[in-house]
Amino acid sequence: MNCLENLELNFAEYITDGGKATLGVRQRAGMDPALRLKQDETISKAVCALLNSGGGVVKVEIENEDYNYECDGVGLDLPPLFRNHIDEMLQGKFFLIFVNSWEVAPSGVRLATLCSNLYHRHGTSTEVMDSLEALLFLRRRIQALENVGDPNSLNPQEVPVDNQMILASDLFNKQQRLLYLEKLNFTESPHVEFQMFSADLSQGIKEKLPKCVSALANSEGGYVIFGVHDETCQVIGCEKEKVNYSSLLTAIDRCIRNMPVHHFCSQTHKVQYDPKVLEVYDKGAIRGYVCVIKVERFCCAAFAKAPDSWEIRDSHVKQLSMKDWAAWMIETDTELSSFPQMIISRSIADTTPRCRTVCTHKILKCVGDLQRDYFPVSPDRITYTPESVYRDLILDHRGLRNLISMEMRSFSQGILIFSHSLAVDLGLERKRGVICDALLISPNNVPILYTICNKWDLGYRGYSMRVARTLKQKLVNMGGYSGKLGIIPLVLQLGPYQTVRAGLEMPIYPESYNFTTMQQMEVLLQSLVIVLFGFRSFFNEELDSKVVTLLTDQQYQLLLKDLCKNRELFVHGLPGSGKTTLALRIMEKIRNVFNCQADDILYICENQALKRFRNICQAVTRKSFMKNTFNNIKHIVVDDAQNFRTEDGDWYAKANSIIQRGTYEPGVLCVFLDYFQINHLCCSGLPDLQHQRLILKLTRMLRNGCSIANHLQEIMQQIRNNPPPNVPSEALTMVQELEWVPGVTGNLEITDALNLSQMAIFVAEKCQYLWRSGYYPRDVAVLFSKARDIEIYKEKILLALRRRTMSQLTEEPSSLVQVREELEFSSNHIELTSVQQFSGMERNIVFGIIPVECETAIFYNVMLCLASRARTHLYIIKLLL
Repeated sequence: MNCLENLELNFAEYITDGGKATLGVRQRAGMDPALRLKQDETISKAVCALLNSGGGVVKVEIENEDYNYECDGVGLDLPPLFRNHIDEMLQGKFFLIFVNSWEVAPSGVRLATLCSNLYHRHGTSTEVMDSLEALLFLRRRIQALENVGDPNSLNPQEVPVDNQMILASDLFNKQQRLLYLEKLNFTESPHVEFQMFSADLSQGIKEKLPKCVSALANSEGGYVIFGVHDETCQVIGCEKEKVNYSSLLTAIDRCIRNMPVHHFCSQTHKVQYDPKVLEVYDKGAIRGYVCVIKVERFCCAAFAKAPDSWEIRDSHVKQLSMKDWAAWMIETDTELSSFPQMIISRSIADTTPRCRTVCTHKILKCVGDLQRDYFPVSPDRITYTPESVYRDLILDHRGLRNLISMEMRSFSQGILIFSHSLAVDLGLERKRGVICDALLISPNNVPILYTICNKWDLGYRGYSMRVARTLKQKLVNMGGYSGKLGIIPLVLQLGPYQTVRAGLEMPIYPESYNFTTMQQMEVLLQSLVIVLFGFRSFFNEELDSKVVTLLTDQQYQLLLKDLCKNRELFVHGLPGSGKTTLALRIMEKIRNVFNCQADDILYICENQALKRFRNICQAVTRKSFMKNTFNNIKHIVVDDAQNFRTEDGDWYAKANSIIQRGTYEPGVLCVFLDYFQINHLCCSGLPDLQHQRLILKLTRMLRNGCSIANHLQEIMQQIRNNPPPNVPSEALTMVQELEWVPGVTGNLEITDALNLSQMAIFVAEKCQYLWRSGYYPRDVAVLFSKARDIEIYKEKILLALRRRTMSQLTEEPSSLVQVREELEFSSNHIELTSVQQFSGMERNIVFGIIPVECETAIFYNVMLCLASRARTHLYIIKLLL
């Protein structure tokens, strides 16, 4: 089933094809049941997929030409739980089902599911678990596994003795002869199930057995007995002429082996079972057979077949795998214990299926505050925002103010949000000829996306629809908006003499899609804040891909800059203000604004680990940059530029010449720096402060705990009082603008002078203490002021760590700690490197090794570089050489 992307229905939505169907209550009642069921299943799958993928429209082609919507009704048999999420509308020969996203909060269930195909025993019946029952079952299984071996956990209640199961076990083990129509001495129970053989033996086994096995395996195990009547308990069996003993066992084995199972533990086995075939006699002769299957309790979750749950993937309606479904269902908010400076701003329990946990820094504004600052809703007028973007646009484009004023005449209140390119904001490529985008959200209307261009052709219509569809999906799947939402794309041409609207008819949504209250608008705008301010962490492997973190308003203001006008930027950022994260966001924006490939953008940094982002750009160190030519490079981003030197040549002049060689227009040069963190006394090659054309500042320190942040402020004041000779003193006034609010825990220890052996023992002892407190080797970085010190001290530290580990009797030899000199984001190793090579990185625990005889002129600068890398624990060790 395809997810259509055509202009036929004129909706900026995922449009799934529900096929052809007969509609009308009376008409469907007279249909062939199998055909009616097939049509219902096709449409239900499409609705389910949209519920799990951000919403959209199911297009159903009406087969019966005499159908009258008002008189005949609809007659489709859709799951009752889905009905609160759908609206219906007739449009020509199509019946449209508008589907808004599944909402997690009401039921606590993360996914819309037609059938879990996860069974359990309810009394003497085998029943499929509904979504909530399945979720609770999965959680109980996980909890049971976590409690195994835990002396503090409560002993599970003993399962009551099932006498019927004991008698069934006797039948299984003794393999006694059975008589036709004899009544067994036991009945069905929670652990015993009787089934009759079907006329089609193989098909009957295939249809019935997985459900029975799933139910027993998900309970305490038990017996499935084929050939016994469930009400009379009489032995019937299957006639021997219809049974091939070997084929029957093969069919049973194939059926159970094909059942999908999901493990939360380290095991990989399938459901364990043991089948036996018993002979049934009548008047002394074999009449047929009874099959008894012993099913063992399964450790985790046994499914009869893959869950009947669907999603939109690669523009197709596809069924979720059992593994994906189970993982999705039990997903919870990411644990933030390693990030005490972060708080959860929006939980996945309160949003939509595809949403991630949204986190903000404790000192930053919450989502609601950001919405009121950037996207305020006034009850009596249209608000134009951001004002800086609107002001730039009307200054650059004559007639734009009049065009906007004319379009807004029909609206008395709301908010009009401008962007140089909303496509770029959403991670799409900008289209040439598009002047700007503006999103209108107003009461009693569906949101409208205005795409304003300098000429008109059908390509702009398709572009606007793609942007509107992407925006809607992001508002739902990233921003967590769970209400009914459509976005109408509207293309306007800003010409010298007239304005031209798009030639296609505007789509009509159901009335329930119109906003009716200010609160509804604000909820949507808060989702927009998450979309525009949100990013995935590049550097914190615990958060990577699991959590959306919000930019600061300073960072967001930088991203609002029009790169087509501001080709050279200097970003001065204090320690821990997010310079490296922002540098990578800028490169993503460059790629989309100028339709670049990764090979067109060069990232120059001193940290080898940061060169891993090759899907975004080419990345080199400063030395490699000076040694090589870069003929294809159009744009350059420089990180930690204060630590660059001119010993190999004028790197700034080379970078500037590269971006100026464009045939039609220059490229972008964006330089990130912090004069406080300079680590040398040579010429940095940076232009004088007065020649740095556009300077933007990041003054919020976001990384460090209280005691560490206080220490950093003291160091910065020392640097300002005694600046290195190669740093302009006026650049250090930023310390006066520093923003930091206490409240985040942190620990700082500064040791007296230690010798090499004492230093190694100190590091090992602290690591063992911290690991017992719940930290891991990956939380630790040991940093040296110079790269040459690494080899000198590495073996001493490693030996002390290993001795310390071996002395812990509870530790296994395999737990010996390893260190790495090259950063690996996914490894569980201690990082041991120099301060310079660790630039742009951070860890919960940092050991800083500083020789007592450090170069005095930049001593405090090196201390600042080192100390700023630590989130919660900082140990500064003064080393005697």
